[in-house]
Formats: sequence, C-alpha cells, structure tokens
Amino acid sequence: MIAPPVLSAAVSLALAPLIDAEPRPAFVLGVADPAVWIGAAGGVLTVSTGDAVRLPNGVVVAERAADRPFGEILPGDEVMVGGGAIVFASLRIEAVRWFDPRPALPASTAAAVSRVAASLEGVAVRPMADHGFLEALIQGDDGAALEAARLLIGFGDGLTPSGDDLIAGTIAAMLLIGGSLGAATAVAMVRRLESPLLDHAAAATTSLSASLLGHAFRGEVAAPAGALLAALAGRGDPATAAAALNAVGHSSGPALAAGVLAGTRAAIERSR
Repeated sequence: MIAPPVLSAAVSLALAPLIDAEPRPAFVLGVADPAVWIGAAGGVLTVSTGDAVRLPNGVVVAERAADRPFGEILPGDEVMVGGGAIVFASLRIEAVRWFDPRPALPASTAAAVSRVAASLEGVAVRPMADHGFLEALIQGDDGAALEAARLLIGFGDGLTPSGDDLIAGTIAAMLLIGGSLGAATAVAMVRRLESPLLDHAAAATTSLSASLLGHAFRGEVAAPAGALLAALAGRGDPATAAAALNAVGHSSGPALAAGVLAGTRAAIERSR
C-alpha cells in the first residue's frame, strides 16, 4: 500500500490538546480549494492553505489554494486526528510548529485606546446594528446582552453569519482590551455570558461559527482581527490593520471589525 503524501503545517495552540492526544476518528464537514473543515471532539478545526486567512482553529499548510492540495478529499470522509497529525486517506498533515491565536496586548490606558478607536469609527470601521448588545455590555446588563445576542446569532449567510462575527469580535475585544486596561468588570462579564451564549449558539448557528465563538471567549481570533486588537492597544498601525480585516470574506471581516470596535468601547466604559 502506497503511503499518502505528507504536508507540514503550523497549528494553532488552541488545538494542541486535540492534535497531541491519541489519534481519534473525525469527519470532513466540507471542502473548498483553500480549506477543509473537520468536525472533531470539542468543535471544528480548519485545515487551510497558506494564502487563506489564519483562523484560531487553524492548521495551515504552506501550499496555496491554486495548488489544490485538498483536491481528493470529500465531505463525509473519515479522518484521524491526533498523534501530531491529521490523516486523510489521500493526505497526511503533520504539525511541525505552533502559533498562538490569542494576540498578546501591551498594557494601555483608556485615554490612549479611545484615541485610536476614535480615528477608526465611521471611516475605517463601519458600525453594525446589534439589537442593543453593546449598550447592554456597557451597562453590565447580562440579561439584555443575552437577549440581544440571541437575535444576532445565526443572522446572515455563510459558514459564519455576520451576526456571529459581530459577537465574536465584540467578545474578544471586551476580553482582551479589557485585560489591557485592567478592566476586571469587563472580563468578569465576558465570563458570565460565556456558557449561556455558547449553549444557544450550539443550536442556532453553524458548527464552524459556534466553534469560532468559543474561541472568541478565550481571546482567540483570526490573525487580521488579532492585528487590529494589537493596534488598538498601541502595537501596530490601526488603519492598515482595519483595512486588512475589512478585506476578509464577503461580510465576515467588516462584521468582525465592527465587533472589535464595539467591544473596545465596552471595555473602555467598563474600565472607568
């Protein structure tokens, strides 16, 4: 029997417990030229090409989408995940290095972050209707925040509906910018919302989007969103980072950017 070809990959540290465990069967949820989505214990992981957006649940190979490295993989195929590798019938992908999907933000101040955020509002980042989600976060009203989130989750088309992306960006920013500002009340509110919001997402949206929301509650985000969060805290150019995030997907990037700015505002207000 001929062994399948082997590709090397960089893997999100968020997936370490799954990739480093004993091999277990999983299955392919979907396939496109740039990515394969795998349903595994604990959520969804994304195997993607080097020219795709690096996701917090990502396994990234160097090959490009035009190379069609996943061309022989089909939805429903069984795959083994673990033992340092992801093994399809036609392809073996081995973890050779790791990346951290949680951006490391420097300590900052509300005044400094406010200045950066103000430079982006309405120009580089467009606001989105959120059914009062942001205001509930600012007021510390858990019930109102959950009510608004239930209206947003699953709203929009695609594998990650725009309502989900808005919430993911908001939650990640409130957690990470809140940590940068030392806003303990912002971080505590995120923790209180986590379980009920994710329980709802499990039944109300796609499995990929629900998994990405789970990562957002741990501060784990797509690489362009991480760059914008870092820039808001003073590490990087905010306009360049916002433009790069807005260019992601049809609606995901703009929705994530709007969420990041909303969550930043909530963190600032909760830090006062």
